Amino acid sequence: MISNQYRCIFVEVPKTGSTSIRGIIGHPPKPHLNIYQIYQTTDEMTFLSYFKFGFVRNPWDRAVSLYERREGIELRNKMTFPEFIEWMKFASCTCVHPVPHRYQLDWFVSPGGDVMVDFIGRFESLDQDWLQIQQKLKIDVPLPKLNFNGNRLRDYREYYNKQLVSTVRERFAVDVEYFNYQFEG
Repeated sequence: MISNQYRCIFVEVPKTGSTSIRGIIGHPPKPHLNIYQIYQTTDEMTFLSYFKFGFVRNPWDRAVSLYERREGIELRNKMTFPEFIEWMKFASCTCVHPVPHRYQLDWFVSPGGDVMVDFIGRFESLDQDWLQIQQKLKIDVPLPKLNFNGNRLRDYREYYNKQLVSTVRERFAVDVEYFNYQFEG
């Protein structure tokens, strides 16, 4: 999404705090566009001069968040978590506006694989990374906690056995390697 007020382009990867960020900088006319799609619909001067950013999330935690979501397509009452992991092929499978991105990295690159954004923050350090973005964009608003699932009571690691850890590692290997994520369990 493009914010002319803050002179930025925000790439909304589902389940990475994007609802909270949209609460400050505004809502896109069409949700979940990747940076290349935004580039194609934006004039060159704006694209080059605006600060471009987005967030990613640990693939194992993100899979649990997609499974436990209370908006979008809810599947937790239709299948077990292991069944969900086997079913999930893309990084946005349960979104109302799904996109065929297998990896979170896909949101940030050109068709040739070049990263087209200035900053990729991490959900795990959302508050600290948001402070950097606030300074860069001169935003004097703390990040609200919108769309937080208070019903999720367990740590993501409690959902996994060795096989499921391995399945997510293999299925989302590009994100695991590029962003140097570990299961940490």
